[in-house]
Amino acid sequence: MTEKLLSSVETSILVRTFNEEKHLGRLFDAFDRQRYQDFEVIVADSGSLDRTREIADARADRLVRIDKHDFTFGFSLNAGIRVAQGRFIVIVSAHTVPMTEDWLGKLIAPLREQRVAMSYGRQTGVASSKFSEAEDLERAFGVKPRITTPINISANNANAAIAKSLWKQRPFNAELTGLEDIDWARHWIGKGYEVRYVPEAALAHIHEETWPQIRHRYYREAVAFRRMGLKGPGDVPGFLCREALLALQDFQRALAKRDNPVCARLTWDQRLREIVYYRFHKCLGTVRGLTREHALETRAAQEELLFDRPMDAVVVHGPNKAAFEKVEIPEIRPGEVLVRVAHVAVC
Repeated sequence: MTEKLLSSVETSILVRTFNEEKHLGRLFDAFDRQRYQDFEVIVADSGSLDRTREIADARADRLVRIDKHDFTFGFSLNAGIRVAQGRFIVIVSAHTVPMTEDWLGKLIAPLREQRVAMSYGRQTGVASSKFSEAEDLERAFGVKPRITTPINISANNANAAIAKSLWKQRPFNAELTGLEDIDWARHWIGKGYEVRYVPEAALAHIHEETWPQIRHRYYREAVAFRRMGLKGPGDVPGFLCREALLALQDFQRALAKRDNPVCARLTWDQRLREIVYYRFHKCLGTVRGLTREHALETRAAQEELLFDRPMDAVVVHGPNKAAFEKVEIPEIRPGEVLVRVAHVAVC
């Protein structure tokens, strides 16, 4: 663990990372612009192979290094919070950008009240988002504040804040394959605490996933829902009907001129095609996660989904046959090193 000497702070911002060099610098720039400055930044990194750790080492107050083989979302959160000095813990995704200078102050404000365990802020899509995902973000968050109820539990650790005193009593569940935020919020709502949605604490969420990554994300989230007892195979018909309805709504909105940021990137026919792909992969991943027996029970199966981030490579298939492709990052065996390429020259 790398850390800098700090005096006490009120808030600790925790950023989980794995190969996030593309966006991490902009996130730190947004932290620097916040009006509220009584905070430290902790980066919990799970074995990045790019410049993520180099950026974090230079700009974060603490860098917590986690072995890839130990990673779960809950485990990394617990590791970072364990070294945090603040009484408020802000959790933010590495591939996000806060939209205002008041984001941080607005996000932690509800925690100053008694019986508020968690607050979470708005998330919006960007031009590089998938069209339907930007629509889903707007549906899930929106502009109206609300209090989460036991019937409809909402929370999201891509943009959230919790009271550290409550985390000490119940850390995040390190066994879940996702939705550790829903699980934690559910526990404290059951104890009579509130979870507040703060739309003024907004950030842009930059998801640039491949179609298999989208399918894998919804698969592991469905597995988590099932393990928590919140959903199961019997929920599949209703889920598919809702997704079909959402697809029809997306089609209507794709044909109209709307404020979806993806409209600037895609023509109307490209939007329609992307809607079909997105809903298909979301449904496929979710249905598999809700119905498959013994899903993600082995560590190997979990890592295949948690670290499914390919790298770019020129692959030579034979004489005069080469292609620029996405390939898996190789697993490093004892006695080997992985070299990051800086420059290439070909004779």
